[in-house]
Amino acid sequence: MATIFLSYRRTDSPQACRVYEWLVQRFGNDAVFMDVAGIPFAVSFPDFISQSISDSKILVALIGAQWLTKIHEVDDPVRIEIELAIINQVPVLPVLIGTTPMPGPDELPASISTIARQNAATVGVSHDFHTHMQALLPKIESILGTLARQSVVTSDPTMIRRACLGITRYLSDEASQSEGWIAVTQWLVVGSNDLLDTSTHLTKSTLFLHRVARLAELLELHFILSFWSQNASDEQLLAGWVTRQLEQTPLIPGEFLMDQSYPRGMSAPDCDVKIRGSDQDPRQIWKMLTDAPLRLSLAYVATVSPKSVPARATSNV
Repeated sequence: MATIFLSYRRTDSPQACRVYEWLVQRFGNDAVFMDVAGIPFAVSFPDFISQSISDSKILVALIGAQWLTKIHEVDDPVRIEIELAIINQVPVLPVLIGTTPMPGPDELPASISTIARQNAATVGVSHDFHTHMQALLPKIESILGTLARQSVVTSDPTMIRRACLGITRYLSDEASQSEGWIAVTQWLVVGSNDLLDTSTHLTKSTLFLHRVARLAELLELHFILSFWSQNASDEQLLAGWVTRQLEQTPLIPGEFLMDQSYPRGMSAPDCDVKIRGSDQDPRQIWKMLTDAPLRLSLAYVATVSPKSVPARATSNV
């Protein structure tokens, strides 16, 4: 049985699906119960719900604008779920959606009025959703007595290396389909010692990773692409080609993130690598690394994030 029971009304289904997906990514699919999709065939709906709640360690009650409309009806499914949680001494965590205020004790049936004294959390409906959920996570962890599992991004020790190699493999593959000298450009992942090599007998582009930042379940890889050739014109053309390519296709296709040592046919990593331009001045990065002559360079950030988890069917409550 799941350890987190998600209670909500049908009117709040879109937000409930977002909360469900967010929790699944951190605790696993089997750890979160979301009504109809989690109920097997040929079982009693009320009995299964009752058993699921009694086996849970926490009930997360999503409270939206229409949450109070049926709460005084004795057969209201949401009311029954919270009553079962209280009877079974399962902690109830009220989570307010958007600007919904926390109901007072006098607005609730006596059987569930104790939740009005709970310290409720708030989850926004737009850009602040992730920030609010991240603030909610420690509360859930403290009640469960366990930490959220690491995401596939940060738990894979090869992910940083594979992301860097994947970017250069992708650019190399695209360049090979171009006409002229761009097709034979070398694409390399380099370290600080490699930047001391200022030889330009080959046309090449180098990726140098200079910073890794952890943001919740995401990784941000800050890097510069530098361009090497015997003449400035080729370097400028190569920089323009890369700029256009990464603006047109910022999401690196999964097949380029595969470890080349993996057996053929193995699926791509369960993550996305998306590139965006960086505001950081690549000249400053270069000067921190070497006294060698400055190369034409572009600064980028690669965000490595888990792939989205498909939402389950919503409830009729």
